[in-house]
Amino acid sequence: MNNTTSVISASLLIAPYQLNIFFGSFLWIMGNFGCIGNMLVYRSRAFRKQSYAVYLFSVAVADCHYFNFVLLTRILQNGFRIPVMNRYLVICKLRQFSTFWGNIVSFSLFSFAIIDRLLSVQRSNTYRQWSNRVSVAYKMIILIPLFWLLLIGHRLILYRIKNGVCGPPDGFYNDYDNYFQVIFSSLSSTVVMAILAYLLIKSVRDIANRRVVPMNSISANISQKNSMLKDMDAQLTKMLVTESIIAVITYFPYAVQLTYSNITQTWYKTPLQIAWENVFIELIHLLNYVFFATSFYVSLISNVGFRRKIKQLLKINKHIQSDGQTITFRRDATMIQ
Repeated sequence: MNNTTSVISASLLIAPYQLNIFFGSFLWIMGNFGCIGNMLVYRSRAFRKQSYAVYLFSVAVADCHYFNFVLLTRILQNGFRIPVMNRYLVICKLRQFSTFWGNIVSFSLFSFAIIDRLLSVQRSNTYRQWSNRVSVAYKMIILIPLFWLLLIGHRLILYRIKNGVCGPPDGFYNDYDNYFQVIFSSLSSTVVMAILAYLLIKSVRDIANRRVVPMNSISANISQKNSMLKDMDAQLTKMLVTESIIAVITYFPYAVQLTYSNITQTWYKTPLQIAWENVFIELIHLLNYVFFATSFYVSLISNVGFRRKIKQLLKINKHIQSDGQTITFRRDATMIQ
């Protein structure tokens, strides 16, 4: 029995490293492709004057940093066993700060993009006037990172390397830092995503169901507008419901795991139990990157306007490579809703 347990424990000890090498590397590759795709689309001339596109372009930039610093250091240390965080204090502080800061900044910018679209479909002119304000969007993409820097910047000061491990000081600050991260980067993200998705879908459906007494001369136009609204509703539903499901799957388990780890840190655990917990901890932490890695692909699958723009960009690049002529972008009337 003891030999069986030892064999199982030895096998499980390898699993966390393999998860980070293979699953982590897969997320890193997919995430970088997605970031590049999002930046190309949202920085194109067709979307440059749309405030939600400004937010989403900023999200892509933040995600690029998140994948190429936070995730990459995880793969190196927890996968290939290169102690970059536990050996260099600067990397320790920057990485633990960026883990929280990059996550919440990206999600906050994404939420503001949804809020912008939510305002644009309101009945009240007062609310609609606040939508598509590019100048406000540029201000927010500066203020949001600064705001979270003030709240999370303590990690840059207080985190340290102790006994070869990068982490917060023991005591009250350790508990505060852990639960603060659980609330703002896990639970609140799931709740906010669900609420915004519900409000936006409800608003679009209210507009689609709105009835105007038709006249013969304009009945065709009304029918066309209703059809467009239904298409927009369907695209929003697919994108937001999918993103909400991904958010719940990736964020909620992390909150549960971190809470469980804090509660049970003084409990006695067998080596086999610790080995299993390490596997699940690494898997749950890696799942946090799925929401950011899949944004491009969710948009590509669920949004016709997004696919059309990708096709245009691919055709333009192909045409440039074939004849070297100067190409001008045609403004697409179809916007990502």
